[in-house]
Amino acid sequence: MKKSNLRWLMVWILTISACFLAERVQAENFPEITAEQVKAKLDAGEKLLLINPLSDIEFQDKHIPGSINIPLQNILVADLPKDKDQLIITYCLGGT
Repeated sequence: MKKSNLRWLMVWILTISACFLAERVQAENFPEITAEQVKAKLDAGEKLLLINPLSDIEFQDKHIPGSINIPLQNILVADLPKDKDQLIITYCLGGT
């Protein structure tokens, strides 16, 4: 498996764990970012990709404008951006 494919797989595994197990992912290569920090980046016009891995129905109900929906069942076959320097932020409903 290519190193870049392995990296994407790890990103998705961590995202799935965070969203569906309601655990906080604490990993050096996958830092958490607050909603306020995301908003500041969006307001500043920073180039980033927001991905919501929830179902189509949940995404249509509520999502961050400009984000894309890649449902969990499509994560492994998703066509991700070619620009490896682009910041990718995944988010979901989360838990408290």
